[in-house]
Amino acid sequence: MIDSKLNDILNTYDCSDSAYILSDYMKKNMREIPRMSIGEVAGACYVSKGQVSKFVKKLGYESYSDFKDACVDYLEAQGQKARIFLPGYDLRTNAARFVSQYTEMLRWVEKNIDYERLEELITCVYKHKEIYLFAQGEARAICQTLQIELGKLLIPIGISNTEFSRNFSLDKDVMILVISINGRSFVFDKSVMRRILDVDNDTWVITCGKDIRGPKNQLVVPSENMDFNEFAMRFVVDLIIARLKQYEFEKK
Repeated sequence: MIDSKLNDILNTYDCSDSAYILSDYMKKNMREIPRMSIGEVAGACYVSKGQVSKFVKKLGYESYSDFKDACVDYLEAQGQKARIFLPGYDLRTNAARFVSQYTEMLRWVEKNIDYERLEELITCVYKHKEIYLFAQGEARAICQTLQIELGKLLIPIGISNTEFSRNFSLDKDVMILVISINGRSFVFDKSVMRRILDVDNDTWVITCGKDIRGPKNQLVVPSENMDFNEFAMRFVVDLIIARLKQYEFEKK
C-alpha cells in the first residue's frame, strides 16, 4: 500500500533528494493530501509541480489525482483495522480473550488449509535460486521474517515494491511471491498487480482474501475471523519455513 511505497523511498534515498522530501511530507500529512492541490504540495516541499507529478508516477500512479485517491483508500483501510484488545477491559481479561481467539484461529487454519496446495508452494520456493517478495502494510513484517529465515537456508530473497511500480524484468529463475493479507493490494494497486501477474516468472499469491481473481498460483489461508488474518498469515509462513528446514535436513 501507499505507506510501504513511501517508506521504500525514505529508506533508500538521500534526505536531500526531492523524492525523499516529498515522501517525508506526504507521509506526515497523509490526511491532508486528499484536500491539497498539486501546486500546494509542490509549494510546501519547495519543488515544482512537474517534480510532484514525476514523483507520483515513480510510485506507480498515473497522475496526482490517482495518488490522492490512493491516499483516501489507505486512510479508509486504516480506519477499518481490527482492535485485538477491547477498550473497557483490563490487561488480564484482554489477554485471556486473545489467547482463546488465537487458539481457535490456529485450529481453524490447521484443519481447513489446502495442504496439497501449500506443499506445491513450498516445493516451488525450494527449487528456485532466488525469491522476490511483494507486500504492503502489515505484510512487510512477515516478509522480513521470511527474508531472515530463508537467508539461513541460503535462498536469496529480496523485498521490493518500487521495482514493481514500473515495467520490470527478472531472470526466469526468480520466483515472485506476493503476500496480501486481506487482498487489498488487488484493490488499491490494480496496475501493479497486473504487472506482476503478467510476467513469465513463477508467481504465487498468499492471501486470506477468498475472492481474488487472476492469480493462477494462489494459496488461500482459511479465515474464520478477519481480525486474526495477520496472525493466520504468520502461522502459515512459519509452516513454510519449518517445512523448508525439514527439506534441508532430510537432504543431508
